[in-house]
Amino acid sequence: MRARPGQTKAEGHFTALSSRRAEWLGALAAESGLSPNTLAAYRRDLTRAQEFLAARGLRRWEDLTPDLLAKLMAEARGRGAAPASQQRLLSSLRSFYRWLRTEGLHEGRDPTRGAGRLRLWERLPRVLSPEDALRLLDVPPEDHPLGLRDRALLALLYGGGLRVSEAANLSMDALMLRAHAGDRAAGVMRVIGKGDKERLVPFGGEARRRVEQWIAEGRPRLSPQCDRLLLSKSGRALDRHRAFRIVQRAAARAELREEVHPHTLRHSCATHLLLGGGDLRAVQEFLGHADLRTTERYTHVEAEQLQALHKLHHPRG
Repeated sequence: MRARPGQTKAEGHFTALSSRRAEWLGALAAESGLSPNTLAAYRRDLTRAQEFLAARGLRRWEDLTPDLLAKLMAEARGRGAAPASQQRLLSSLRSFYRWLRTEGLHEGRDPTRGAGRLRLWERLPRVLSPEDALRLLDVPPEDHPLGLRDRALLALLYGGGLRVSEAANLSMDALMLRAHAGDRAAGVMRVIGKGDKERLVPFGGEARRRVEQWIAEGRPRLSPQCDRLLLSKSGRALDRHRAFRIVQRAAARAELREEVHPHTLRHSCATHLLLGGGDLRAVQEFLGHADLRTTERYTHVEAEQLQALHKLHHPRG
């Protein structure tokens, strides 16, 4: 495929690579049942690989060799991509090349074979101390509907351990706020997680109070345009990107030194549950982890915190 007039050679190579990517994404959307967020992540991964190949004058997916794949992964690490993002990039490429071979579109060597598996948790998840987490949750004001919404969002992320997409997609009919009698009773949320897996998440105390306050005092003032629990100021559904910015803004106002994002609150929730004596399998169910090994990484954080406390306070520490 020749570059069009006014199109650089690299842009021409990028266009040539795009058709196979588009076919694969179309097949995934039609047959796999993956969520829009997962499909968007795969699209970003393949686009990154396209840019890598096009910048080197390569116009066919067959041109990706194991050596070039290693350089692509090294570039991802150099950009500061988290281990989980690196693993997903490799997984996306593996799935793509498997599809190419199944469709008879690639008869050469699969460059992802023999690439091994990245160690996902070379870095332990960052967590907040309980004091910092509570300070963060108290940043939004209670005298404005958007402040009440932000307080509810932070409570869902930390008190309920929700992923940001789970909190953003939570609908009003998914809440069972008074499952039991009594003001201090826990409510229950019906949460749709990764892979459209449903789980029931209890939440009570301060988290439930904030959600109820938002529903009673804040949400009606935004003239709701949909059935989502959390709304934008226009009354439409709050998207995950806006929720991400809300958390970052609250962290800045709380003057927290470390970088804080929605998953930091989920990490902190899991760690604090284990530090409080929570059962590992119960925490796995609470968070919606398909694999217990994912939950087990928080035990390493717990151990580090206990070691730090021992060193600080024990006379023989």
